[in-house]
Amino acid sequence: MSLLFYYVPHSTSNVTSAVLDEIEYGLPSPLAKRIELSIQAGDTKAPHYLSTVNPNGRVPAIVHDGVSIWESAAITMYLGETFGVAGSSDYRKQSLYPALGPKRGEAMKWIVWGNTTLADAVSRLVATLPTGTPGAVEQGSQDFIPENNKRSLEEAEAKAKAKKEITKCLDILNGALHDSDFLIGQGYCLADTHLWSFVSYICILGVSLNGHANVKAWTARIGDRPALKHE
Repeated sequence: MSLLFYYVPHSTSNVTSAVLDEIEYGLPSPLAKRIELSIQAGDTKAPHYLSTVNPNGRVPAIVHDGVSIWESAAITMYLGETFGVAGSSDYRKQSLYPALGPKRGEAMKWIVWGNTTLADAVSRLVATLPTGTPGAVEQGSQDFIPENNKRSLEEAEAKAKAKKEITKCLDILNGALHDSDFLIGQGYCLADTHLWSFVSYICILGVSLNGHANVKAWTARIGDRPALKHE
């Protein structure tokens, strides 16, 4: 069995990296071979990458037994059900992902919500950031906007609207965590790490969690997990 993980440092690949860290934690050897790519060098646009890994020219992506899987939400759900459920392998005694049933659906809900509703709001804020600032899109990326085309996006009104949308998302997350330490009532699962990666990125962008005490405590709680200490 072969599992390849293609990533670019300090990108959305961090989501998959964190999920893999949780799955691999405590194992005698890693499950995945990690292959670092460079946007600046054009690795994600290379013909071989486009034809065999991800035709979208993006990261993260994994190839498992010759089958390519892209989009971080799909990757997390696939890794969770393949390697994270108790009994899914000889070593997996404790579940990191719910078994089939409503709790699995709840985990999937939060994973996809992070990649759609929350990510859409965050992308609007990122679009206003000057090149070189923390969290800004790397030059050479498909999402990069040249400075001369970005000026209209940098108006205070655009930033305020983006932050308002993010605040609405944080309100939803804060409410979901009002009586629970984790997203799913049965305890920690990989959905927590997946969404934690997005919220951590929001903090890098300068968005404060002070008005969302439950989210702030949950973010610290997940970040303190042994597998994520280096993230």
